[in-house]
Order: sequence, then structure tokens, then C-alpha cells
Amino acid sequence: AVVSTQSTGCHAICKKLNVATKVIVLQHPAEQNRQLRTVPLLKASLEDDKCMVIVGKRFKNLEEITSVPTALLFPGKDATECSQVTAGTYKQLICLDGTWPQARRLYQKNAILQKLPKVMLTSARKSVYLIHTQPTVHHLSTLESVARAIQEMEKLDGLEEKMIAPLKEMVRTQFKYGASAHSTQAEARAIRKQELKNGEKILTVAPKLENFDYNSF
Repeated sequence: AVVSTQSTGCHAICKKLNVATKVIVLQHPAEQNRQLRTVPLLKASLEDDKCMVIVGKRFKNLEEITSVPTALLFPGKDATECSQVTAGTYKQLICLDGTWPQARRLYQKNAILQKLPKVMLTSARKSVYLIHTQPTVHHLSTLESVARAIQEMEKLDGLEEKMIAPLKEMVRTQFKYGASAHSTQAEARAIRKQELKNGEKILTVAPKLENFDYNSF
């Protein structure tokens, strides 16, 4: 059973945190259909004037929105590591919310995004969003990505842990109601490849994490 973040009380433990950077989330419309999303938790963790969510595929007012120093959280050869950004360089951070194919399409369809300076994360911490199947062990949820980016860009030690605390509580609640910790898409593909090689007809879709300690999460 999937329990909503409203009924678990995850929003209730969100504390409004003081950050200098305004976060602008450009959200693919398909994200609206997901039952468990991290953007509502992100919005609940920041002051109202520090987080704005815009849903769509093409964004007509981006030029006006990005009239102040703005960075795009998006990987690339021309991206600067968040930890290398001087605090105060950017007043705004844009994050694309959706699957990676959806995020890439948002980037490609909005030319202004391609002109913005990019920042990216390089640290190897794994996602705590274990009830969602991530592409690889290095992929993070939108909330986690923004939390780490702001922590590194503003040099605010401990911010990330405070911001993802409600997410961890949401995941714990889902475990309590029977959800399983997911492996990654990459690991699932490797397992399916072996299953095909073995001649099996029923293939793994999203394997559970083996030997996961639910009690200590």
C-alpha cells in the first residue's frame, strides 16, 4: 500500500530553513501523477519566497525569471561543481523535475536554459529515496539534489541532513506499510540480462535490495 505524505505527517516535521538561494523547480507535467514526490517536501522545507514550482514543458517567462544571477543544476562538461562555486555567486538555482529523459527534453525545448551557467554535484552519497527505482546508485531525488547543491554552494554544513529528514521519514513510513527498498534500474538490467541468458521467461522488473536492514534505516 502507498501512503500519502499528507497522511504520514511528513509535512508536519518540515522546518522552514533559512537559505539565501531561491530555488525554481521546472516540473514536467507527468510528475503531477506520481503518488510520492519529493518536491512538496522541498517546498515545505523552504520559506515561501525561496521556492517556486512551475509546471510545463515550455516556459515563456524564463527570460524575466533569470534576470538575476541564476544557475541551472544540470550535469555537463561545461558545468561547475557546486562545491567550487563561491558563496553568493548566484541568487537563484533552477532544477528540472522529472525522469532523466523528461529533464533532458525540458532542457532541449527551452533555449534560455541552455544559456545559463550550469552547476553539478559530484559527491558519491547514495539516495535515501529507496522506495523509488533510481537509474543508478549515483542518482538523487529532486529534494536531495537541491539540498546538497545549496549546502555546497552556500557552504552551510548540515543543511542537507535537515532538508532530507522529512524524506527519510516518508520512506520509513512506506516501509512500515509494506514497501520494499528498491534496487537501481542499472542493477535490474544486469539481473534481467542474466535471467535471459539462463532462459528464464519471467524477468525481474525492479529487484528488491538484498539484505537491506529496514530496522536501522
